[in-house]
Amino acid sequence: MELWEYELRNDIFNAFLANNKQLANGLIAQLMNQKGIGFFYRYRDLNMAEISTIRFDQIYFCRAIRFGNRAGSDWTLFKSYVACFTDRRYSLSMWSEYANNAKGICLEYSADDIARFATENDLFFSPVRYSDIPMESSSKYSSVMTMMTKPRYESDEYEWRLWKVDKNSTDIGKLMSTIQPRKIYVGRNADRESDLFDELKFVAEEKNIELI
Repeated sequence: MELWEYELRNDIFNAFLANNKQLANGLIAQLMNQKGIGFFYRYRDLNMAEISTIRFDQIYFCRAIRFGNRAGSDWTLFKSYVACFTDRRYSLSMWSEYANNAKGICLEYSADDIARFATENDLFFSPVRYSDIPMESSSKYSSVMTMMTKPRYESDEYEWRLWKVDKNSTDIGKLMSTIQPRKIYVGRNADRESDLFDELKFVAEEKNIELI
């Protein structure tokens, strides 16, 4: 990752930390424009649960306590939900970490679809901040923002996250609708002779999603 992107991601993070969503969104638009981002990618294991989300136009959100660095309030992280994306179509680290060593799939979503989905579900969408500098804990929003920081050595993931705080929720995770991938890329190590792949192929044909 180039220095300018580290700095711009940090500025976006600080805008959210200051509860200035308008500034944050303006900086996000600047980042997307500079990088020419038109699509985002979500790397996943190939299993029946994931195929079901594709069939029903859903995305699964994990409870954010799995992502926070525990520097903030566990209660806040317990009430927050996150789904991870990247702006990189080809990411060896993402194939390895999130798609079961390239045995899984990569879902391609248009940036416009992500924006609409975020608006409909009252979600924030932001790039992850990569930094080895500990975050100041003085802000009342710092507990939430721990889920948006990762160490700098992981910056080759170029990660973005959709996230939501739901103070009334006790769910382990959430399924949110409606959004459909434009394309599905199959990992080079995926078993294309399996029943799972047959089911994926059936759903892709049913939904008119290009399977690559």
